[in-house]
Amino acid sequence: GRRKTLPKMTEAEQRCEVITAALHDVNGVPEAAKDMLIAALPSCLSVTKDKRHPFQHNVINMADEVLVELQKELETAVSNADSKLADSAGEKQRRELAASETKTKLEAAETLEGCRLTAMTEAKATGKTNEAALVEAKKQEKFTLAQFDKVSARKTSLENIISTQLEPMKSAGGGKREINVLTKALGAFEGFDASLMQALPTALAKPAEEYTSFNQLVVQQLEEALSAVKSKLDAELQTFDTAEKATAKEAAQDSFNKAKEAYESAHNEHEEAVKSTAAAKEALRQAEDAQNSFDADMREVASKMDEANEALAAFKSGPLETFTELKNKETPAEPAEQVIFTELKNKETPAEPA
Repeated sequence: GRRKTLPKMTEAEQRCEVITAALHDVNGVPEAAKDMLIAALPSCLSVTKDKRHPFQHNVINMADEVLVELQKELETAVSNADSKLADSAGEKQRRELAASETKTKLEAAETLEGCRLTAMTEAKATGKTNEAALVEAKKQEKFTLAQFDKVSARKTSLENIISTQLEPMKSAGGGKREINVLTKALGAFEGFDASLMQALPTALAKPAEEYTSFNQLVVQQLEEALSAVKSKLDAELQTFDTAEKATAKEAAQDSFNKAKEAYESAHNEHEEAVKSTAAAKEALRQAEDAQNSFDADMREVASKMDEANEALAAFKSGPLETFTELKNKETPAEPAEQVIFTELKNKETPAEPA
């Protein structure tokens, strides 16, 4: 079959290509609206101003607004670059000041980090000292309780010997074997005279009602010795101040807990200082990089300004100029000779006489 031939583009439509190309670069306009405007504009600009339909005027007005915004963007890019170049001395000074200030902040951060490291180290040492004190306090309390229990047990044992062995013998007398067991049991305690212990088998062999003066004296001396031994045990128990040891342990525990909290707090503060120092170092690096790249940045700004001026000039001489010309184009007036010829041609021919 025959190949379809595309309709030949008018001169106006050909010239619109530079305008539609510029419209493609516009920011802030939805793509759908941009595509519609690009599709409709060439046919609208192909019609001269005096013969356009209101819809065509609307499309052209929309394109006019978009191109005005595009021109503003290009002019803003030029203005921004020009302002940066004009303020280059101020920018250089600001970068130098920023580098100086960040360096000062870094020094302060490093000083603070050092102080907090010292505080953390001291808190750690205090914690170790208090931990050792707590260990010792617990040891002392444990030892005291053990000694107290030991002496208490001895006292209880003595009281048990008296109540279960001696008292029955004092009333009813005892056999040789029972007296030997009693004597051996009492011998485990200090404070009994050897001669007294030797006299016990004779004195305790008879019941109380058969006691002679000798028996009574031996029993009396035994009771006095027992009383002295019990008093000694009571006095020894008094020396074991378990409440004091418990209080000391509690105080040591409290000091240890506080030292531990102080260390944890100091450790956290040191960690924060380390992070602050790292952040200050990074800030200084960035500030020094900005200071060192100043000349290159200004060259880049100058290059962008040249590019922006070129883009603005190309826009004005290309898309904008073409759009303005096509937008304002009127249908050319007919030559005078053509007007006269048309008028004569349109005159009614006079009727022939009858």
